Amino acid sequence: MKKIVFTLLILVTMISCDQKVIQYPVSYANDDFMQRSQERGKKLYQEELQWFDEYIKSSKEKFVKTNSGFWISNEEKQTSSTANKGDYVEFEYQVSDLKNNIIYSYQDNKIQKVVIGKSDLTRGVNAALQLLSEGESAKLLLPSFLAYGGYGDQSKIAPDEPIIIDLKIIKINKH
Repeated sequence: MKKIVFTLLILVTMISCDQKVIQYPVSYANDDFMQRSQERGKKLYQEELQWFDEYIKSSKEKFVKTNSGFWISNEEKQTSSTANKGDYVEFEYQVSDLKNNIIYSYQDNKIQKVVIGKSDLTRGVNAALQLLSEGESAKLLLPSFLAYGGYGDQSKIAPDEPIIIDLKIIKINKH
């Protein structure tokens, strides 16, 4: 009796697996989410550009816009002494808002030790580490998409918040 039940169970399973149900993604005729999202992103970026423009005009430091989309207070040049992907870098940094209120101090962040391209740093900091030599420091103006993006850091940095980072390179070990 057990063999018959088992055989029937296998046959039912094989028949039911043979009938595949195709599920299509839900689409709505009037769904303009992507268009609204792109428009929101463009508007946010324009607002951030205005904030950075005002900050740069009021600052005593000279800033250069990088190819990566952020501003840095040095010459923005890679040299043989700057870090490359795979190099070990020790650095420290401080995070501020656009009113120069410190969000995370050097003491909060402590000395960071990373291998370029193998860490979970923000895209802006990762790119900036490759533009500074050992012992050099710079100020970074990071738009939100190169900082903590649409989620923030889930603690002190709000979603879509542009930030200022003071970055100091302590040591670079080339691989």
